[in-house]
Amino acid sequence: MYLFPHLCHSIGMSVIGRKAIIACLVLFALFSASTVWANPVTPALRPAVPRRSFAQLFPGLPLDQLVAVFSDAGLRNTFRSTENPLLRPAPNSGIDVLSAVMERSPTQIVEALVVIPYSGRPLNMLDTYNVIGRIQNISDQLVYSPSRGGFIPLFEQSSRLEGGRRNRPIPDPPPATVLPVTETVYIILRDTFFGDTYFRGVLTAGIHGITYNMTNNAAVWFLVFPVMRAERFSAVLYIEPIAEGTLIYGMAGIDIPPFLIDRINLDFQINRRVSVLINWLREGLRSIH
Repeated sequence: MYLFPHLCHSIGMSVIGRKAIIACLVLFALFSASTVWANPVTPALRPAVPRRSFAQLFPGLPLDQLVAVFSDAGLRNTFRSTENPLLRPAPNSGIDVLSAVMERSPTQIVEALVVIPYSGRPLNMLDTYNVIGRIQNISDQLVYSPSRGGFIPLFEQSSRLEGGRRNRPIPDPPPATVLPVTETVYIILRDTFFGDTYFRGVLTAGIHGITYNMTNNAAVWFLVFPVMRAERFSAVLYIEPIAEGTLIYGMAGIDIPPFLIDRINLDFQINRRVSVLINWLREGLRSIH
């Protein structure tokens, strides 16, 4: 930063006049600009925006729904593609997960909304990004299995993959110090019910929160039956640190043949997986102090 002032001084001493001074000022301005271009402001270093309140994002919820949102289980609802969702974000909130889910033409949809109070300091978007990055922790979540008489992991394995066509598991990266604008992650979840399932997750950081859009990268099978073709499942999570805690709003939609919906108890299967994802995020968020 001090190179060009000294250079200006030396030039001014040898060449007296306005032209020399102007040339120095131009060189100094170009040098200063180059340092800005070489070190652009990253998303994590943007000026902090005011935290929004829950009432700003989901105004007018009845008391019973509001109580459910702030409970451990959160508020859940299942509906068909011909029906309307229970939850509608404020039009000016900039939150829209329904459109992304409906792009996959699902037959069955589950929506969920929960606010997880801060256990220590108020969290920020980089905190939530690092929690989402702990893919291996998904397999730590247990569910009760009547047939096995106890609690078991719903996903026996959860891991990142090298890429969409290379299925070699790789470890989670260390916590990030910079929030990316967008990122694509490939994941394997070894489901106790459906076997190996492969997903592609696309993360997008907005002004207030992070949207995480997941879809199945390959067909899903149940025993010898192809339950769902590739690209026919969508789970979209929106996560925002708000005044009251961390808000998680999500939808999961699936398109499967109608005759299989009752045979595999689809509502139950989707709800259980949504519960696992929410519990995974809750534990990760509460671990940050």
